[in-house]
Amino acid sequence: MEHTTPSKLVLPSETEAKPAAEADARSGASTLTVVIPAYNAAPTIGQVLEALAAQDPAPDEVIVVDDGSTDDTAAVAAALGARVVSTDHKGFAGGARNRGWSEATGDTVVFLDADAVPDPDWGAAMRRAVAEHPGAVIGAARTFTARTAWGWVAHLQVESPYLPTGEPREVSFVSSYCLAVPRELDVRFDESYGGEDAVFSLDVHSRGLPQVFDPRIVAAHRHLRESYADLRSQQRRLAYGLARCGAVQREGAHRRLLSRVPIHYFLLARLPIIYRRLGSFPELRRRFVRHLPRLVFAEWTLGASAFRYALRRPPLRGDAPVDYD
Repeated sequence: MEHTTPSKLVLPSETEAKPAAEADARSGASTLTVVIPAYNAAPTIGQVLEALAAQDPAPDEVIVVDDGSTDDTAAVAAALGARVVSTDHKGFAGGARNRGWSEATGDTVVFLDADAVPDPDWGAAMRRAVAEHPGAVIGAARTFTARTAWGWVAHLQVESPYLPTGEPREVSFVSSYCLAVPRELDVRFDESYGGEDAVFSLDVHSRGLPQVFDPRIVAAHRHLRESYADLRSQQRRLAYGLARCGAVQREGAHRRLLSRVPIHYFLLARLPIIYRRLGSFPELRRRFVRHLPRLVFAEWTLGASAFRYALRRPPLRGDAPVDYD
């Protein structure tokens, strides 16, 4: 079997990056810095960096923020040409993004999860969106696949709103899974993991800035959640994040009520909505039907996690770290 050498990022050196970015800004071209927060991401970070290296045009700068990993995340990222920086304390996803943001030199900072593998035309689509929506915060679409039944449930239960369908549109929330922001934006992430992107969206809205979901920008979500235990960890984090922002979310009084009394999970009210969103994806609909008994059970267990916060919401900001495992 023939072996190929992984693609290495070909980027300006650290000393060249800032002058190059400033020169491009003067010429009217927008430069992109990709920031990847990473914790024990060695199994997936290589795929992400190789996909970025293959973009045309490639990002002007790629920064991997190692948030205290105990595996080879930093070594893999450095070997593939990324600039690696570390957090000086456990910053979780929000703090790691802020650390990379402080190091970025591009006009636009794109936050990309360490398991989000960009499609081949991701770079061109991202630059087009930035040009079409100047000053906006821009979120991207995602695709997914899985190797196990519980892996499919983990994807289907939460990711159908972000499938690549429709036209670019303003929204009230954009996921930090793949998120572009103007570098000079005076907002930062809460240093936490679980709802920190919802808090960020609230702060962006308070500045009067548009938030745009652009389904032309696509990355494949390659998370490694395969077991029921992995699903439950995801559900606990999701329930925590929804509870944090439930009282201040901007999608109507009924959503605020359901965040306090989450009976919709037990009534299985979300499942028809999820199925309808899969209309353009026949294979996903087949997976939905095949795994429907597990999805029913998963809705009930997600509801159980959500009820944990029925009487007492976690603080919107600055809460102590939560163990989702």
